[in-house]
Amino acid sequence: MLFTTTIRQIQDAVGKVSLAIPVKTIDPRYDNVHLSLEDGTLTLFATDGEISVTAQCGVETTDTGNIGIKAKTLQEFLRSMYDTSVSFTINRQEISDHGMVSISTDKGRYTIPCLFENKQEKSIKIYDITLQLKTDELLDLVQKTIFACSVDGMRPSMMGVLFEIQDTTITGVATDGHRLVRCRKPIQEQIHEKQKIVVPARVLSILQKLAQSETLTMSIDEDRRSVKFSMENVVLEAALIVEPYPNYEAVIPVEHDKLMHAQRTDIYDSVRRVGRFSSIGDIKIEVNGAVTKIMAENTNEGESAQEELPCTFTGEPIVIGFNAKFIEAALAHIDDKEIVIEMKSPTTAVIFKPAEPQEQEELIILVMPVRINN
Repeated sequence: MLFTTTIRQIQDAVGKVSLAIPVKTIDPRYDNVHLSLEDGTLTLFATDGEISVTAQCGVETTDTGNIGIKAKTLQEFLRSMYDTSVSFTINRQEISDHGMVSISTDKGRYTIPCLFENKQEKSIKIYDITLQLKTDELLDLVQKTIFACSVDGMRPSMMGVLFEIQDTTITGVATDGHRLVRCRKPIQEQIHEKQKIVVPARVLSILQKLAQSETLTMSIDEDRRSVKFSMENVVLEAALIVEPYPNYEAVIPVEHDKLMHAQRTDIYDSVRRVGRFSSIGDIKIEVNGAVTKIMAENTNEGESAQEELPCTFTGEPIVIGFNAKFIEAALAHIDDKEIVIEMKSPTTAVIFKPAEPQEQEELIILVMPVRINN
């Protein structure tokens, strides 16, 4: 087998498919990048058994064949190289599936081992739902929800983002039990029957790194167990989380009698500063009239902080406690300059949302308060 390409082209393709390979694996089958030459095209493939990435690379060749190369070995070699033309010559050892890859550039010769393989046979899945989506819109939805996914392996359904697709709307939901995000965006296709799938957070993190084209295709298989994202020369395929997602709508308050309008960056910066003075990471917010007080203290060290900010507030005065990091994260994922904070009581979930949401988009971030000592 022989093919010629450039370092940059194969480096880009190997980098993409290697995203499917976990940092640590005890199964050697998932250590390799699989290379397949057929019809003048080099196809690269990597998987961890649940997530797979396929990419194509432009090459010059008339050969066919399939080999596997240790992903770490190939990546480390390519990272150390400059962009130049490169030739790969693969020779099989006698009476063995093992072989050697001889790599030639304008300045050097390199040799790494490989394994000759049969053609990768993928299980046939029937995708009965296909959506053509704007890449930037989907990535924005992912960015605004993925941060709230749970990392608790005891609650696997919450370790991903719930996608609800109906009519001409796609909704993303994520929660870890302490906070919840719901983001809705319009889509071009119309899906009459409501669809629900839970995509693992790791899959969406990989998608964020892979998606570069203006549009992509999201496909869902008929068993609702797999999802596929198809982009230019790259396909990301993954298993879905099949555990039922919690009834998130039940925890979203519908009646709030206290509304506060404020500048997002003012609240965000103040929470970041004041939160550093808390011994346990909690802050206290007091809203009364046109003034918001943000307070924290570290009684062990004798430290404390308090800031006062202007706001527009309707309702009875309230004092409420929060985990400072949760408030920071919520405000960091709202794009608008002005926000609305909806409150009811010191023990009721609080809603953060843009004061003027983008057209046909809806975003709410719910944060549970914490108990405070008066």
